Amino acid sequence: MVFCRRSYWQNCFRKRRKGYNFCWVSNRISMRGWRVPNRKNNARFILSYGGGVNSFALLLLLLKRRKKLDEVVFADTGAELPETYRHLRYARRVLKEKNIPFTEVSSKNGSLYDTCRRRKVIPSVFWRWSTRDYKITPIYSYYRSFGVHINQYLAICWDEIERMKDSIIPSVTNLYPLIDGKLTRDDCVKIIEEEGFPVPAKSGCYFCPFNSNSRWEYIYRNHRDFFTKARKLEETSKHFPKQRLSRFTLRQLAKQFRYGNDIELPQIRIDNPCGAECMT
Repeated sequence: MVFCRRSYWQNCFRKRRKGYNFCWVSNRISMRGWRVPNRKNNARFILSYGGGVNSFALLLLLLKRRKKLDEVVFADTGAELPETYRHLRYARRVLKEKNIPFTEVSSKNGSLYDTCRRRKVIPSVFWRWSTRDYKITPIYSYYRSFGVHINQYLAICWDEIERMKDSIIPSVTNLYPLIDGKLTRDDCVKIIEEEGFPVPAKSGCYFCPFNSNSRWEYIYRNHRDFFTKARKLEETSKHFPKQRLSRFTLRQLAKQFRYGNDIELPQIRIDNPCGAECMT
């Protein structure tokens, strides 16, 4: 059976859910090199940090198991919720005790919100330009400055295995310790709680088009100013109303959240989700 490269892990995930034997998938991971770190020529081990539950749990797990970790890198879009930026203080504190550097990188184009407002666009679920320009490009540019091979830890957990992807450049090897340990998101929460830290809020840009309805409602009720900024960004986009940040417009969602009318709000189904650089 042949699967296209783009949907390979989605097909693997569907087979696992249908009850197929999943051992061959584990073998395929090893064959493609995702579990085999490169240790030649002073290769570095770096955690690509997302600022959420999975990333923090993976950080604590790596430190607890004394895995090699040279640095932690966080790509800041300038559009995270305040809870995420507050959480970064805990991550810095943990790393400072271990003398491990924490580096923030960002796009040369300024914040993601300013770019969207200037260009009159919103992040696209199809082109993924925001992930490319504000997450992947700054991180990989930083990696190239070392001039050595990079083993990149990514915080994808077992129940979202379809998000696993190979590195886009040969000088970087993606490692998935949470997948190797078959650790789910609930396991990640347990790891954080056992270490005595507060569980981080869900990370990701507050105007991400992959926001679930429940996250939009959380933003509406707890950060009305950010919800309003996202709504204005959506409505001033040159592609509006054809392109929106949700199945319905944010104005319609706000009406639903405020009055609780009978608008049906189907959850977003993501067939080809972003990689581990976002929402981990």
